[in-house]
Amino acid sequence: MNIRPFAPADHARVRDIFINWNRHITQPGMEDLFESYIQLALDEEINCLPEYYGRPGFGFWVAEIDGTVAGMVGLERLNDNEAEVRRMYVAAEFRRKGLGRTLLAFVEDRARDLGYTRIVLSTSALQPQAKALYEVSGYDLEREEASTTQTKRTVGSGLTRYYFAKPLV
Repeated sequence: MNIRPFAPADHARVRDIFINWNRHITQPGMEDLFESYIQLALDEEINCLPEYYGRPGFGFWVAEIDGTVAGMVGLERLNDNEAEVRRMYVAAEFRRKGLGRTLLAFVEDRARDLGYTRIVLSTSALQPQAKALYEVSGYDLEREEASTTQTKRTVGSGLTRYYFAKPLV
């Protein structure tokens, strides 16, 4: 496995992983809501990865296995000391093999390299495996809340989100 910076040739695969996962976790009756969330995230972030993550203090990487993009992770600067893990996804055929744990450790190291002393992330109640990964990886649950507004980060509709943080020093 090789984790490397995102390249434009990765775009279609990254886009597919993002869309497929979000459709996979869509609950019955929430299809239209998830489709509008997917489109918003594509428009505001996924379809412009080099611009979005090319800013100082940001980064976006893909994990490649045997020439195939198997997963991805982004890092977004929040302030001088704090960054957020973003868009950490693993393609269906590569799940349950430790790739999520590897991507998380990788992005934490990149955050340290950039001088951040704290890292944050969030996940929804629809992703219990992600929540468990963050808990065993040393993240502290800071709060949970019902997300009522749809943004490129949240589906909205009252879906519970869990917000975690971890010191990097």
